[in-house]
Amino acid sequence: MSANVWLLRILLVIASTVLPAATCAAEPRRLADYSHQRLIERSQAPTPVVAMAQGRDGFLWLATGEGLFRFDGSRFEPINAEDGGQKHGLPSALLVTRSGEVWTNFETSRRFAVYRRGALKILDEPAAPSRIAAMAEGADGAIWALTANYDAEVLRFHNGHWRTFNAADGLPKSNSANMLVAADGAVWIACSTAIARLPPGGERFEIHQHTPRAKLSQDSAGRIWLSEREGSRPITGPGGRGSPVSLRTPYRTGNLEIRGGPLFDREGNLWIATRYNGVKRLASPSATAGSGGTEAESFTSRDGLSSDVTSQVLEDREGNIWVGTEAGLDKFRPATLIAEPALTSPAAFGDKLLDASDGSVYIGQARTVYRVRPGGAPEPILRDVVEPESLCEAPDGAIWIGFPTHILVWASGGVRQRIERPDKGANHNTIYDCAFDAHNDYWISAAGSGLHRYRRGQWETILEPGNKADFYPTTMIRTPQGGVVVQSGNRLVWIEDSAQTSTRFDFGASQIKVLTLYSAGNQIFAAGAFGLSRYRAGRVDTAWSTGPFQNSRINGIVRTPQGDIWLAYPKSLVRIGAQELERAFSSKSLPAPMLSLGLGDGLVSRPHSHSQRSMVRGGEGRLWIATETGTLWMDPARVVHNALPPILAIKSINGDGRVYRDPTRLKFPAATANIEIDFAALSFADPDRVRARYMLEGFDRDWIDPGIRRQAFYTNLPPGKYKFRVIAANNDGVWNPTGAVLDFEIPPTFVQSVWFLLLCAVLTIASLWFLYQLRVAQIAERIRSRLEDRIAERERIARELHDTLLQGVQGLILRFQAVADRIPNEDKSRAQLEAALMAADDVVMEARDRVHDLRGKEEAGDLCTIVEQLVAAIPFDPPILVRIVAEGRMQDLHPAVAAEITRIVREALFNIAHHARASSVEIVISFEAKYLAIHVRDDGVGVPENVLAHGKKDGHFGMIGMRERAQKIGGTLAISSGPGGGTEVALTLPTELALAKRRSGRRAWLSRLLRRNSADE
Repeated sequence: MSANVWLLRILLVIASTVLPAATCAAEPRRLADYSHQRLIERSQAPTPVVAMAQGRDGFLWLATGEGLFRFDGSRFEPINAEDGGQKHGLPSALLVTRSGEVWTNFETSRRFAVYRRGALKILDEPAAPSRIAAMAEGADGAIWALTANYDAEVLRFHNGHWRTFNAADGLPKSNSANMLVAADGAVWIACSTAIARLPPGGERFEIHQHTPRAKLSQDSAGRIWLSEREGSRPITGPGGRGSPVSLRTPYRTGNLEIRGGPLFDREGNLWIATRYNGVKRLASPSATAGSGGTEAESFTSRDGLSSDVTSQVLEDREGNIWVGTEAGLDKFRPATLIAEPALTSPAAFGDKLLDASDGSVYIGQARTVYRVRPGGAPEPILRDVVEPESLCEAPDGAIWIGFPTHILVWASGGVRQRIERPDKGANHNTIYDCAFDAHNDYWISAAGSGLHRYRRGQWETILEPGNKADFYPTTMIRTPQGGVVVQSGNRLVWIEDSAQTSTRFDFGASQIKVLTLYSAGNQIFAAGAFGLSRYRAGRVDTAWSTGPFQNSRINGIVRTPQGDIWLAYPKSLVRIGAQELERAFSSKSLPAPMLSLGLGDGLVSRPHSHSQRSMVRGGEGRLWIATETGTLWMDPARVVHNALPPILAIKSINGDGRVYRDPTRLKFPAATANIEIDFAALSFADPDRVRARYMLEGFDRDWIDPGIRRQAFYTNLPPGKYKFRVIAANNDGVWNPTGAVLDFEIPPTFVQSVWFLLLCAVLTIASLWFLYQLRVAQIAERIRSRLEDRIAERERIARELHDTLLQGVQGLILRFQAVADRIPNEDKSRAQLEAALMAADDVVMEARDRVHDLRGKEEAGDLCTIVEQLVAAIPFDPPILVRIVAEGRMQDLHPAVAAEITRIVREALFNIAHHARASSVEIVISFEAKYLAIHVRDDGVGVPENVLAHGKKDGHFGMIGMRERAQKIGGTLAISSGPGGGTEVALTLPTELALAKRRSGRRAWLSRLLRRNSADE
């Protein structure tokens, strides 16, 4: 073949690829290019829908046969009047003002109501004369309401007053149809017989023209359009002023009864709701001279519309088109994935797709095989065939089509050859896949007959089927070296020439052992539920699926010339950039996709799981996807992108059963503990793919991802001030970082307040003080009881000694004295006896002194007097200065305490006199409310450190005795000596223990209580 012929072929291919692509890109969008969704069963839409409007807060408001509702994309929320009654009936019209207020009118009471600050309030103004058909807001903020009675009346509410316009003000006496406010501020009314206009600032309507049963609409340039039985045409120039251009003929929108007001969307398309014929769409009607005549497309219940009885068309802020019908609500959105009308009969096991070398795409459906040239539409090449099972392209460009019993070779516009299958299709041996190798040999893998090769007109069985555990050939593809690779269970079998190698495939934890193979240059990709693997230059890299795509099978792969990878998942198509893909293989984890397309983008059903390759790329760049309901296509260069972030709204907050709608700042009653917050992320393009995060500042440490849930729950919240924040991203990942904020406060109850905590602190301190005082009193009572017991015992001993021993000894002395008196004076024995009797008298006197000491003094001791007497009794040699200081009010001591203190002070003074070599002594007696302290200080030589450390001096027990006496009366004794000399003996004991008389009042009843308890025990 000459070089010129080859050059001609190349030029033809380029022309067929580039030129149609440009044409395709320039074509206007068709109605079939919209994704359609019915919101009937899915969201329990109320029916019928009478009127619609979108609020500034993003909600879709609906006046329906079941009441007034607002819709957030997933839930229809009923909005009832503030008075809670049903006497007002059903809403008949809707208006959202520029300030965000929602106006409606009720059919039964004919009263107007306004939704503001979370409540629908019935206005006090008079009721409308009849049902309201439509409402609009004027340029000056006035509210216009169009009645539905025969005498077309229009109401205007401005500056707090209503005014009625009727026939006396220029309106025709006929039924009203619809109303709009033009860009110049004029009010237009369409009646059943004429079109009336109220000029800006005017007080009287003018008849613009007599056209029966027409409806009005306004395009983006401000032109007023008229739609009636002859079609649709402009009746003004731009801005609602001037004369219109002269069309060749009106646009053919049909001789239909139009419902509501026709709508121009942001792309300039005209949408019309009809009474019985669904919805119509006129693609970008032009207002230039000589245009017109184009016929509108229709979408009816046959195409999937919820009902042919429609009421209104609305475009929301994201460009979604809403159609209210008798059966609910329908949504149209410009789709990225286009359902090709010709491809409506999908194969039972999935359409077979093939991307040919000339840029064409071949599609095998149930009874027909199609060819799609670059940029073109599907063209049938084989009709009335049994469902094709495989499609492959031979090196010469011929298409080999596998059927249940034979192979057809299609080339040059017809069937060139028929080849019987080696297994003749016995036992339903479906062809799984096919491929050509570098030797032009044709390979097929069949379900139950193994792997076969067709070479030089003969079939060869390369691998017997065996059993499924050994070999069950499924998907295959040509390798970069010109051989084939076939999947069989957990193995990949590589066949190069006649050599076979088998490698095990790592599916990880996935239980789905099905692969999709794809060849791109020197690479082979293998995908499944585990993720994506790549074979390149003898190396295998795997990126495992994570997150929402984990265990989700990939059954379609396409690599673009730029290196991006498209993957077909069961519920979405995703694109991963070339650089992200390399990072994925390095990190062994598939990243979040750059782009994800789903239901809202036109993917009305999932890519077919039985298609060996559910996605291919045509020569002009379009991707073709085989789904369970047919084959779709998309142009990656025309992906519909939603650039608007979602609007966030906090719908309501429930605090322990109290519900507040549309809150901004709240203060709950005290003791509120359980909070439920309903919020909405308002993006209607694809609500299922809207992601939200929320956080309660003051409680949550981080953002919380609720998934598809749009509620936040908090239990046992402590009192405090909180700030609830919610942010969200739309279906294309565009975030609204500001989101919505709600401040609320839960005040503390009395038991949760600071005052209660302070009170508890005071009570705790008081309780501790009380317990301390109780313990002190208890110890004092015990010590006092022991002292009294000891005194009583000493007195008993003294009595016994006096009444028995002393009396007996005294009697013996008297008897011995009588004997001595009988002995003569000159007798030496008398003198000896007299001496013995005198010694006995001394013993008796000493015994009496000891008995006297045992009894002690009955009166309480005065500490100052005791100390003065002790100082006077101690022989200081040489004499020294002794200074006694009394602090506080002196009180009498308990006799036992006074005795022990006397012995302690005497011992201290004795040590000073004999050991200190002091020149002065100071004795300080401190009588305080809680403690009695006695400090004896001298300026002598001091006490050695080793003596202080051991608490005694070898062979001496004075210091030990002092401490023991202090402990007996409940006190403590401390002895210290400074580095420059001098010694201080400090005795401290509770005043309560030392006093001769118990105190009255608080301590008295404590003592009585303790004595009572002791008595009970």
